[in-house]
Amino acid sequence: MALIGKIREKSVLLVIIIGLALLAFIAGDFFSTRGGGNEGEYGVGHIYGEKVDINRYEYLRSKYNESAWPILVDSVVMTREYDALGISVSDKELNSYLMATDGFDICPDQNIRSFFTDSLTGQITEQSKIEGRVKLKQQLTDLKKDKAKWGDIKLYYENQRMRQKYLDVVSQGIYVSSLEAEEDYKGKNDKKNIDYVFKSVNSIPAENVEVKENDLSVFFAAHKWDAQFQNNESYKIVKYFSIDESPSTKDTMNFNASLGNFIDGLKKAENDTLYSNSKSDIKLSFFNSRSTFVPESHFKAEELFTYPSIMDSTFANASQGDVIGPYSCGEKMKTKTNGLNYYAVSKVIGKTHSRIKARHILLQVTAEKDSAAVVLQANGILNQLKSAADRNSLFETLARTNSADASVEFDNLLELTLIYPEQTRTKFYGKEISEFCTSNSVGSIEVIQSALGTHIVEVLEKDAKNLPKLATIFKEFKPSEETMNLKEEESNNILSELYQGINKLKSQKEIRNFFDSISLAGSYKPRAIKLLDNSPEVPESYLNSPSAGDRLIRAAYKEGAQVGTLVGRPIRDKNTYVIGMVYSTRSKGAPNYSEIEDELRKLYINEKKTEMILKDFEGKSIQDLAAEQNLQIQSPSVSLKNLSNIDAKVVGALFSAKNNKEKISLDPIIAENGVYKIFIKSSSVPVEKKSFKVEKEQMNKEQITKMVSTPISYNQNRKPSEESYLINSLYKKANIIDNRKLLQLSIRN
Repeated sequence: MALIGKIREKSVLLVIIIGLALLAFIAGDFFSTRGGGNEGEYGVGHIYGEKVDINRYEYLRSKYNESAWPILVDSVVMTREYDALGISVSDKELNSYLMATDGFDICPDQNIRSFFTDSLTGQITEQSKIEGRVKLKQQLTDLKKDKAKWGDIKLYYENQRMRQKYLDVVSQGIYVSSLEAEEDYKGKNDKKNIDYVFKSVNSIPAENVEVKENDLSVFFAAHKWDAQFQNNESYKIVKYFSIDESPSTKDTMNFNASLGNFIDGLKKAENDTLYSNSKSDIKLSFFNSRSTFVPESHFKAEELFTYPSIMDSTFANASQGDVIGPYSCGEKMKTKTNGLNYYAVSKVIGKTHSRIKARHILLQVTAEKDSAAVVLQANGILNQLKSAADRNSLFETLARTNSADASVEFDNLLELTLIYPEQTRTKFYGKEISEFCTSNSVGSIEVIQSALGTHIVEVLEKDAKNLPKLATIFKEFKPSEETMNLKEEESNNILSELYQGINKLKSQKEIRNFFDSISLAGSYKPRAIKLLDNSPEVPESYLNSPSAGDRLIRAAYKEGAQVGTLVGRPIRDKNTYVIGMVYSTRSKGAPNYSEIEDELRKLYINEKKTEMILKDFEGKSIQDLAAEQNLQIQSPSVSLKNLSNIDAKVVGALFSAKNNKEKISLDPIIAENGVYKIFIKSSSVPVEKKSFKVEKEQMNKEQITKMVSTPISYNQNRKPSEESYLINSLYKKANIIDNRKLLQLSIRN
């Protein structure tokens, strides 16, 4: 907490450098003077086909830890774009950008905007702009005294401005023609009212289709170049399952007995905190306001210790000295205990308000005003407020003209956050203020001294509900070593059975079927992981420990690994053992037969099912099919822009030139997963328009939003929909290889 407190004493601008990963980082001459490492062909990775300078990466990692890689990727990709377009930012432009002068609007960066925001109304006004420029200019002047820190901050905002300029250039190049706008208008307003029936291929059992290997080979030759089978990147699928993680019945009985003993111990303990710490798996070094626990639904649940929301009333009604439990700690606590299954027994050692609202005026010593003058001024303000008929209005006026803190009111305060402030609260905290707010009633107002200066503090609101301060014994409910030995023996037997069985099999299909049969026979729950060769990674949520994920990656990428390659031995994953196997592989580009055999077989079977359905549909009306095959007639209104849950291929056929009629029955139409039979009842032709200006403007806005929406720095696992289309496309073009994991595991260097 002392370190956090020191950080908060610095400027808001400095905090973003220490606390946040930069969106981009352009390396200077430092890197050009460093030599490359001695790593092999891949090193830590490639960007645009060039190996990343490991010294550059290590330098960034020393500054930004895990954010180093996305910062580096973003730097290389975007710098290439800036250089190609000649985009740069002069000192004059940067100053205008930050100060909102020379035609610039207020900088979108929230840290800068806060200087220009009226602290009372939360709005940006002409007066707040004038005051904001004065405050920001002073802040920047102070920062420039430390050249190293100013260099980082300047670089951060230069990159923000360059990215904004880059996206502006792209936006200006987006243009929608009148013809495109007209087509979009027709696509939304040209409608057809239809009746249809649909028969799914899934309505026919797969066993009804005979599949001959020779026919499948011919089918592969005809379809291997289809777009659906082309692959942009090579990968491996690893399938794995875990042995049951649950403790045994004997473990459960022993655990319940120990918790019962802890309840008695807490009740009789002379020193609650000493006893709970001596028995708890999680040792707490504090028993004060930081002992405050909150329900899982609380807005501070991610940061503080929690109890299940279902027990909220139990703790609310408990008195000091009551022992509560045992109770399951719940999902939120699992995030604080690496996913482990903890139970707790708690003793109530105090209560604290669940919400406090307060406000203050901060007075500080200046060159013109010494401490005695500040105290005199504070007492004068206090007397004015105490005798005021309309305290609220006067408080706002006095705060605006006197307070050194732009923020005045603070809501949702806890005793804990008053003493140990958050990053967003830089000038309203401390033990003295906490004691005043927690000990005094609503309406109390007083002069309080803190390390920051002299405060006039008023308590505005307090919730009647309290939160408990607890001395708690946490115990993990886990299998005993005896149980774990039995699990290990079980997993060794399964792995041995898999090894022996796979060695007798020849085809990948047989290997996969055998693995699945073993999993099914043991009632295990298999799970698959897709490992991209360019950046293999096991998501944290898949396993209980990162080391288990590393073991699966090692098995998938060790020399000679192929479909059927198993882990060398069962993987200990906290309270269980994991068995994994390379289940399938895909190379980049067109596939070979073995890689898509299962998909190919399914496609072939569906094609044969489609032929059966077409034969059933031949020469029959919608009404005939509905009656004979128990199909439901649907009657939607369809346009190219509103498919009404109908397959896009079908809608395309509906609006073709040959089907541009009314009261006609169309031939059966093959869709992706079945066959449609459609009757066109009527068409709704859009009203003719001479101008499509409105449509053009709307489409332009939509295109710009899709292309240059607020971009997010590089993340190889982020979905394309979560970031700018443009930036995402640049990342794809860069053909990024993240080799850090394989280098760390000594698999590929």
